[in-house]
Amino acid sequence: SIALLDIALRRRFEFEAMYPKDYIEGHDIHDLAILQSINQRIVKSKGHDFQIGHSFFMGKDYKLVDRMNKKVIPLLMEYFMNDEKEVKSILKEAKLVIDEKSWPLKITGKQ
Repeated sequence: SIALLDIALRRRFEFEAMYPKDYIEGHDIHDLAILQSINQRIVKSKGHDFQIGHSFFMGKDYKLVDRMNKKVIPLLMEYFMNDEKEVKSILKEAKLVIDEKSWPLKITGKQ
């Protein structure tokens, strides 16, 4: 079981909580309002440990639609056990435009 492996690792190493940041000196975190909105909903329903990290919203080659569709939305679908209705609700609250004809779930941009 993976749970036993997790317990074994936790006995041998020190873990330090590392949660998403709103600001990192010398670096840009793009679309911060979207990241914050998504994480507020996650914290309410799943807890702090499931938040989306700020690294998904960083980088020189950052493109919101690509990052959301290829990285963030699949993670949200996993967190919420493929509950499309719940994930759509989170995305809509973050003011993202959902492609209603697409499966897997995708966005087309922001409002």
